[in-house]
Amino acid sequence: MTTQTQISFPTYVQMYPYSKDRPLAKQLREKVRYYTYTFLYQKQCRQLIEFLNKNPLWQSLFTQDYYRFNPLLTTYCDKRFSAPQRLSAITQHLQLAEEKWGASFCSTLLKEQVIPLSQLTEDLSLNLSLNFIDPFEGYFAINIRNQNNERIYDASFTFLSPNKLLIASMQGPYYENAQDLIKTATKDLQGMRPMFMLMQVFRELAKHWQCDLIGIPHKSQGKYRLSARSKILFNYDEFWQENQGVYQSPYWQLPLDIERKPLEDIASKKRSMYRKRYEMLDRLSDEIASRFR
Repeated sequence: MTTQTQISFPTYVQMYPYSKDRPLAKQLREKVRYYTYTFLYQKQCRQLIEFLNKNPLWQSLFTQDYYRFNPLLTTYCDKRFSAPQRLSAITQHLQLAEEKWGASFCSTLLKEQVIPLSQLTEDLSLNLSLNFIDPFEGYFAINIRNQNNERIYDASFTFLSPNKLLIASMQGPYYENAQDLIKTATKDLQGMRPMFMLMQVFRELAKHWQCDLIGIPHKSQGKYRLSARSKILFNYDEFWQENQGVYQSPYWQLPLDIERKPLEDIASKKRSMYRKRYEMLDRLSDEIASRFR
């Protein structure tokens, strides 16, 4: 008979394994935050551990990287969430993911960390993966990568009860040649910028998972800081409006269908590009349906 593994909330050293290599001032800040928050939110820490011990499927998400416990203490997807709301959002997200994807798919995702969803072009692939950028913005992400495994664009998300799919972040590449990568990807995607391709992916996923699609308001985004707001180049509110979103507090409501331009209304010199784009989007829709059938 196999004994079920029991886990406990991580120690400071487990959550910050590289802290000893950082400047002393940063170590001190991290220690103060860890011990203050684990004291203030000890009830939520205990309840999350109880949830994971009752639902061992999700234990490895946190034991692979103990820093993934940190969103419970500080920020999870929406800066407005209180500690009880963060706990609720995290546990409901994991429950809904298992409900919509199935335990087998979830187990594979946790083991492989990346699951291909579609080969968009000869060079670009679409993937569902763990969020490797920042768990404060969600534990899972949709991303586009090229054959060199360079990240072209990532978008993290979370499920919110009862049936909402919240897009929590949109992030482009951080390489020196980032602009060249975006330009090449846009050309390969038949004139669609990668961030707009990801929006189309979310529409398809939301329809298949039977969710309302919503977007995080700019000032509620996980990384928004008043002290660094001048450095934030991407404005979420403007982006949701570009995608026909309507703000209905507390989130942007995003449509699941965007009307296509009839080919006969498109200038002849661009008609071939749009035809190929529509074929690519139709193929994407079929592949997503097949993957999650």
